[in-house]
Amino acid sequence: MEVSADERVMRIGGLSKLSAISKQLIHYYLRMGYLHPPVYKKGNQAFYSQEHLDRLQFLKRCNDEAIPLSYASSMWERNADKKSRNRQKHQPGDCTESTTREMIIQDASRLFLRKGYNSTTIAEIMESVGITKPSFYYYFKDKKDLYLTCLDSIFDAISESALDSIRQEKSALKRLDQRWKAGQTYSKRLSISINLLKESLAQEDEEERARAEAILRKSWVDPLTKDLERGVRSGDLRPIRSEIVSFALISLLDTFVYREILDKKYGAEAVSETVFDLILNGLLKRN
Repeated sequence: MEVSADERVMRIGGLSKLSAISKQLIHYYLRMGYLHPPVYKKGNQAFYSQEHLDRLQFLKRCNDEAIPLSYASSMWERNADKKSRNRQKHQPGDCTESTTREMIIQDASRLFLRKGYNSTTIAEIMESVGITKPSFYYYFKDKKDLYLTCLDSIFDAISESALDSIRQEKSALKRLDQRWKAGQTYSKRLSISINLLKESLAQEDEEERARAEAILRKSWVDPLTKDLERGVRSGDLRPIRSEIVSFALISLLDTFVYREILDKKYGAEAVSETVFDLILNGLLKRN
């Protein structure tokens, strides 16, 4: 990437000020690939362009709408590619099949998170992606099939955000703490996704209920349960019904989203400390 002489260039301090995003968060976006690398000049100094600023502002808007950053980053790159392709139509069976399917999932996820299932139409999804009706039904059986596929993808993206650090951690309590903090980081979109899953879990369609339950268990319930059981085996935790506690922890995380909306008296750290004190010590006064 080269920056022309007439293009705005700035150091990370200027980029942080203009975007209202901390330097630490910008570095995180760079590490995760959500933001493209800067230009390095003499002295190994990093410089950023207007495109970096525009992309950061786009990511910030998506984050405010509870859109996963992995999807937001892909949306940015795809939209840039769309301009050069002039919304080229994709047909089933060509070399872009996997890309087209992923594009449908990304755009539909954004719409489902913002508008919910009932208010999002297939026509709206097709228009957003730039595909025909036969193409849509080539990749997905119906809107419900796409909806559950999107939820699976969203939960995977959220749960995977903490996997790198968790894999290296042997302590069950520290693993629980890292999972909790990952949930707090994505609390808004996690809450929206959980509520969308609840709708599917309450349906009469047995297949829909089974798929919704499988998504929740795979991404959060089963990993939490295994961490709790690890803690019991190591002696850090007393014997408990691990699966029930896992559901309770997920419910607590969902509840605290509303707590933060109603009152910002306590920060995320205070909430984490209180929750873990409750988990470890309960409510009964000890002599």
